[in-house]
Order: sequence, then C-alpha cells, then structure tokens
Amino acid sequence: MISQSSCESLWLEFAAIVDKALETGPDTESVSRDAGAFLGQVQRAFAEHGSQTVSLEMRASLFVYDGVPLSSASIRGRFTIAFLRILRAGGIEFSRGLTVEDVKQLVKMAVQVVRRGMSRDRLRRDEVNAALGGIHLPESMDAVTWDWIDAGPAGNAYASAGFELDKADPIRRDTAEAVESAMESAGNGHAVKLEVARTVSEQVVQNTKKGFADLMHLAERPEFDVFTVQHSLRVSYLTSYVASMMGAPREVVVELGAAAMFHDVGKGRIPESILYKRGRLDDDERAIMQSHPQLGADILINSADVSVAALGAAWGHHHRYDGKGYPARRPWFETTKATSLIQICDVFEALTARRPYKAPYSPGRAYSILYSDQGAFDPGVLAAFTRAMGLYPPGRFVLLSDGRMARVAKVTDVLDRPVVRTLPDGALLDLSGQEHTSLHVVRLLDEPEFVELLTSGSEGSDLVGLAGEHAAAAERAEVDARDEELVFLAMEGPKDAGDDCSHGDDCRMC
Repeated sequence: MISQSSCESLWLEFAAIVDKALETGPDTESVSRDAGAFLGQVQRAFAEHGSQTVSLEMRASLFVYDGVPLSSASIRGRFTIAFLRILRAGGIEFSRGLTVEDVKQLVKMAVQVVRRGMSRDRLRRDEVNAALGGIHLPESMDAVTWDWIDAGPAGNAYASAGFELDKADPIRRDTAEAVESAMESAGNGHAVKLEVARTVSEQVVQNTKKGFADLMHLAERPEFDVFTVQHSLRVSYLTSYVASMMGAPREVVVELGAAAMFHDVGKGRIPESILYKRGRLDDDERAIMQSHPQLGADILINSADVSVAALGAAWGHHHRYDGKGYPARRPWFETTKATSLIQICDVFEALTARRPYKAPYSPGRAYSILYSDQGAFDPGVLAAFTRAMGLYPPGRFVLLSDGRMARVAKVTDVLDRPVVRTLPDGALLDLSGQEHTSLHVVRLLDEPEFVELLTSGSEGSDLVGLAGEHAAAAERAEVDARDEELVFLAMEGPKDAGDDCSHGDDCRMC
C-alpha cells in the first residue's frame, strides 16, 4: 500500500488535470504535458510499494486512505469525484502497463462524463474500463461516511466529552436540504421557500446553546461538492449562536438564522466554472460573481413570506460599514445590525474554511484580517462576535500545553483561555481560573489530526512534539494558499476598497 501522502498527491494531481481539461479542453498541449508528469508520479508510487497495481479509493463521495477521508484532495477534486460518482465507481486502479495515452484518455472521458452529467447518452463504467488498458474503475462500495471516527477509537472519547452528534445530525441534514433546495430552485429560475428556512432555523435555535458545538462540528466535516451549501450552513449556525449570546429575542434569532441560510441564494445562478475556479477570476468573471447579491435579492423578493432581514442579508452582505462595497448603494437601503452580523459571520466562516482554492486560516489570523480592514465592519458587532467566539471557538479541538487534548466547551472573558473538556477522560477545566494559570492552549486541531493523535499512543511532551510536526505543515499550507491564490487588503496595506469584497478581491469566498 502506498503512503497517505503519495495517495493524496496522486488524487490532487489527477484532479488538477481534469479541472484544466474542463477549462481548456482535453486535447491541449498542457494537458498532455501534465498527463506525462502524472504518469511519472504513478510510476514512483509503484516503486514505493512494489505491487502490480496502485489503487486510489473513493468512498461516500470522498477520497479516502485506509478509510480516512482526505479533506484537501476531496474538496479540490470535486469534478473528479463527480465523474466517478456518475459512473458509480469506487476510485481508480492503475496497473503497471499504464501509458500516458491511458491517462489522457481517462481525462478525456472524465470531461465527457462531467459535461453530460446524468444524461441518457453518458458513458458507462464498463465502457470506460473496456477502453483503457492500464486503468480500471472498480465498482463503488459506498458505505463509508465518518463512521471511522464516530464508531471507531474516538467514539468513547467523544461520548465522555458530551458529544450528541446523533441529535445534531438530523438538524444539520435538514439545514443542508433547505439550502441545497433553495440553490437548485434559484438555479432553475424559481422562487425559494423562506418558510422552510424558518422551520429549520427554529430547530437550530432550540439546540443553539447546548448543541451549537455539535452542529458546527458536523457542518465542518468536508463534503466535496457542497462547499457553498456548507458555507451557508455554518454562517447560519454562527449567526444564530452569536445573536443568542448577544441576548437577541428567540423570534429574532430564528429570523436571522433563516436569513443567513439564504444569504448566498444568488450564487445558485452563478456558473460553477466561476464558483469553483481555482485561480483568480478575471474582470468579466468577477463582475458576474459580484452580481450574486442582486440576484439573491431578486429571487427573495419574488418568494413568499420574504422578510426584511432576508432581503438585507442577500442584498447587503458585501456592503462595507464605511459605505463602500457592492452592489452600488441605494437610497432606500440601510445596513442594520442584523445585516452587519451576517456579514461578519460570512467573512469569518469563509476565512476559516477549507476551499478548493485555499487552505483554512486559523481564527486568530481571521481576526487579524477583520480588524485590520478598518471601515469594513460595524465595530460594535465585530466586538460582540469576537466575545462570543473567542480565539478558540466552541466545539473545536485543541492541544494543551501539558500534552492533553480537549474540546472547547465555552468562551470566557479571557479570549485565549476558554473552558475545555479534556479527552478521553472528560475533565472540565476553566483555563481562565487561577488554578490553571500554568496551562494554556498550544493550538487548534482539526478532526482527522485529533483522531490520529488520540490513537497514536504518544503521551505528554511526545504528543506536543508530534502535533508540532502537523502544525508546521498546516502553517506551510496556509502560507502557500495565501501566496498562491488570495491577496487580502490587510496584507497589501490600505487602498480604496471600491467594489472589492470587504476582505479581498475574490468574493467567491463569501
């Protein structure tokens, strides 16, 4: 079996070739050149483990390695996963007879399948297999989701930390279905059902204070083809939670959660080639992208039971506090505290999320961007958001300075010293208290890393050292994403924001 890094590298490289072929055509010289480079990678993988085949596995619409989801590759490889999913394939198996022509032909077939979608004349898996000598697409065994965690070695630790994922999951699914349905309706030119969003938002609010961490936990698990949907889920959950912590009445929180759920509904009418483009948008593409608030308002105003909050969120979530941003201001529009909260939740989520074109930023880095862009956000609402979320948001996994791992239970008045529940023993520690002055959070952990460290057998300082290796890799990924893909106002220094996003020039992020 090849190594996890080799497996993810192969998925990333192949997905990049498919993306390029969809954009430029499969018969270009650059696609041929990349196919040759990919063949070289496969050959090195053969040398690495010495067997007659190299298998790349896909389960539950995620690339996996030994049952563990490969988050970065899965999100970046959405079109490759769509290709395999349409063919009901469980991955790609390469044999030692593989040629560059086989790779090019597979890429060409992937483009054909993705472009035709589920049409009657699409290719079938057996036809693809018959046409390729050194490649085989195995039948899908699509039974794996995140059970490798929930029913695996981390299950008992989760239970001791008070996880109630079984209660949160139906709400997460209902939220996802509401957003996905709205996006589909918008894409087909139809109105959306705001009452559905309110019903789901009511469920969220019922679970906000006790179940927010579990909802966010599930919403942060990557799904390759729904990052726009997941973004709206997380923005809605953040909005509901922060509004609750600010003391807003229940009915107001419900309305804000529903508004946040549909704030990006206009993206249902934006071409996927723009939404998922890995590089920078050109001027024409950016103009199309920046039409989504107007499109969203048009969709909502023609929908039943539209609210002022929903219209304000859709129309105004790219307006800046200083009056700049887009769409162009109208005399009748006034940015409210509600719209400002949704805007801040929108940008914070976008910065801290993993996307096809960027690595996730830490909350600390996100705050530095939010606060350094003076004039972008309502300062009072931003301060309230910061107090509610802290430097280590509720529900996130953290590594402590004594080598223990924990889950953040709640934020305290000291933003970098939350109340945590250690795992696997379940002890509750208030890091802001006098008895824990010598203990602090080293850094955040994502879920796969947490499970890896939990089952590594290391203890104390060994665990801190092992986590340090992960931290260095995460920091490199963050810097690479920043340098390659995104230029934020905070990094470039002050400039006229004009029609730019409140935090940069690529509003696909939010």
